Amino acid sequence: MALTKQSRYTFYVIGVLVLAWLAGYFGGKTGSDGGSTQTVASSGDSSKAAWVDKVKKAGVLRVGCADAPPTVTVKADGTCTGPDLIPLQNFADGIGVKIKTVATTWQNIVAGLQADKYDVAADLDQTVERSLAIRFTNGSWSYPGVFLVERDSDYTTGQQILDAKKPIATTQGSALDAALQQAKAEELRVDTNQNAAAAVKAGKAISVFADLGTAVDIATKDKSFGIVVPDPAIFVHHVAYGVPADIDARSMDILNVAVDNSVASGEIARAFADAGYREVDALGSLQIKP
Repeated sequence: MALTKQSRYTFYVIGVLVLAWLAGYFGGKTGSDGGSTQTVASSGDSSKAAWVDKVKKAGVLRVGCADAPPTVTVKADGTCTGPDLIPLQNFADGIGVKIKTVATTWQNIVAGLQADKYDVAADLDQTVERSLAIRFTNGSWSYPGVFLVERDSDYTTGQQILDAKKPIATTQGSALDAALQQAKAEELRVDTNQNAAAAVKAGKAISVFADLGTAVDIATKDKSFGIVVPDPAIFVHHVAYGVPADIDARSMDILNVAVDNSVASGEIARAFADAGYREVDALGSLQIKP
């Protein structure tokens, strides 16, 4: 029987639809165009947490830490304590491992992470330079850089200290060190904040440039020091935890959950306050004002 024009058109449309369905089916099976097979493989990969599995297999989370009291303090026996370790302790508890701190220095903390001397670096300032070598978790807190000066000095502002063109002591390799270099300040670079303070006492430097927490700790213990807060600020940084550059996405997600929960719950803020940390507006007599 001869087909009418309408019938031929109908069969043509049905044929096109069948071919389109077959192309979609086989294309999805092969995954050649990013279809079904490729999507399934991607989902499977995203479920893996290789870095977390490595830590769990070892049974211990190794944490690299440098001295920056009161947020992180390196004790005489080489172990570290402090409120900024709380998220890492919570993470370790969550995956069922112990935590082991590994003392290092600020100039070596990133290199130690790259050399697999520890799994994570604590209390680490986020910088572009460091981000080229490692990755950072979500932030745990932030702070300004401040000056520590002897109270019997004539320095009352950050600009006076910078304009003096005399050595300012700071920890070598730290983000604060980089900030002073950017400000073209005269520097005395040392290994610890305690040695920076000692340099001021010895007349080798006119000031220490340190994070607010460290400055509060030193000024509280040694009443001969006062804190000068630069206005405008010359340095404000966010602090996080450094992890290997090749950490998998799933492990990073799990670690960030521990960090975010520790911050959102107020646990870190309470621990900072208990350790004696103060915000700028609560420095009181510790601050030297013009």
